[in-house]
Amino acid sequence: MTKRPRIIAMLQLPPPMHGAAAMNERALTALRKTCDVTLLEMRFAKHPRDIARPTIGKLLAAFYLSLRLLFELWRKPDALYINFSPTGGAFYRDGIYALMSKLFGVPAILHLHGQGLQAGRGSRFAGWLQHRAFAGQTAIILGDALRQELTGLDCQSAIIANYLPDEAFQITRSLCDDTTPRLLYLSNLFRSKGIEDVLAACANLRQRNIDFALDIAGAEGDISVGDLERLIDTFGLDNHCLYHGLVDAGCRTKLLSKANLFVFPTRYPNEAQPLVVLEAMAAGVPVITSSIGTLEDIVREGETGRICQPGNPEILANRISDAFTQTKETQDMANAAQAFCRAHFSKTRFEHDLQQLVGQIVS
Repeated sequence: MTKRPRIIAMLQLPPPMHGAAAMNERALTALRKTCDVTLLEMRFAKHPRDIARPTIGKLLAAFYLSLRLLFELWRKPDALYINFSPTGGAFYRDGIYALMSKLFGVPAILHLHGQGLQAGRGSRFAGWLQHRAFAGQTAIILGDALRQELTGLDCQSAIIANYLPDEAFQITRSLCDDTTPRLLYLSNLFRSKGIEDVLAACANLRQRNIDFALDIAGAEGDISVGDLERLIDTFGLDNHCLYHGLVDAGCRTKLLSKANLFVFPTRYPNEAQPLVVLEAMAAGVPVITSSIGTLEDIVREGETGRICQPGNPEILANRISDAFTQTKETQDMANAAQAFCRAHFSKTRFEHDLQQLVGQIVS
């Protein structure tokens, strides 16, 4: 009987819930099918709004985790698999963890769920740390559009896109032709994710006497519930918006089943492959989003969705209006997007690619 490889997995798991945490949970399940996994959970925030906020508690937690990693590396595992943060203070933390694995001669697999390494090389120290941490290791990126993240780094690379569970493709749409068109914004409330642009675009639609309803779902980020309520009031959208807060899987399914259009004009600089866009596409909901990260390869203008320049609510309003009036074209895009997701973002493909990569490294 072949001995199962023993690996350390350093991962951020829910809660709080966000795309990277969800994918880390799925990756952990895949790894446990073929490897003996020692999990070192990277739990540094209890709420989405705390993710990017530096605190003494996070520093102490990072130090404690480094001691645990030191002990596990001393036991000579076959590999270290780490959800590697490309920016901010978390980048330096994870860079140190990667250097520790190199010190013990343990190969590291650095899984990048965001982007920012390329921009970070503008800093001399960050560039130095990137080259030292990645040299001779293996980095996973989410798509071909992110290859520049690894330019000049002496590492092996692999493209393994995110995946959606089977149930994401089984949502039954429950639309009625005689009801008000429903827009859906489904993401934590961060300004960089575009919620203010969505509200401004909706105000533009209201001025044109275009009827709509907007469902907003997501936890507080740098916009609080109070901030959101004030924005809705400022834009005169009290009778058009419904905020659902942080939603569970059942509520997400219900919102997607009733949505006529999913709107996500993100300008988040580290955006790579947001699961919310893939979920909408898999559910057959027409999508309007930004050409950022790998989205330019997934949401193809006029084919699998509509692209809108972030930070321009008037253009976004035009794109929404087009989607409402060009009903056949909009539905054709949604059908093509759903088929694209079935072909490229399956659980089977993800687990096979990840397990095969780990197998090649530890063999």
